[in-house]
Amino acid sequence: MEVDIEQTIKEFEETFTRMKSVEEDAKKEVVKYFDRIHDKLFAYQLFILAGYISLVAIPSIRISPWWLIIPFICVFRLIYIDWRMMEINRKFSNVTNMSSHEIDQLTNIQQNINLNSLEVILETIIVTIGFLWALL
Repeated sequence: MEVDIEQTIKEFEETFTRMKSVEEDAKKEVVKYFDRIHDKLFAYQLFILAGYISLVAIPSIRISPWWLIIPFICVFRLIYIDWRMMEINRKFSNVTNMSSHEIDQLTNIQQNINLNSLEVILETIIVTIGFLWALL
């Protein structure tokens, strides 16, 4: 009976360890996908920015140069978000020497960065709509 209990405890610990590993891998995958999305958004934002510059340069289309501020802000926000993600990952690389409070703070910062990423995705949609509206 004792051997069965010890075996069950050992299996439970192994299962828990595997589940923790899967959880950590899933968190890394989320960050990786956000990074891929940022790369695509950055390229798209630069494309839209070039389009806005072209529209401003065409004299027959009367669009204010102030419209250029919006895509520039989006591009700089993407750069800032990528920089923050890099800093978080740099700090997480030393996670074994951190207290649980520091880990919780970094996790909260990571969640805020993810929310900022979603905001930039929405801003990109708005900038695209504005660009299409300017073409009309």
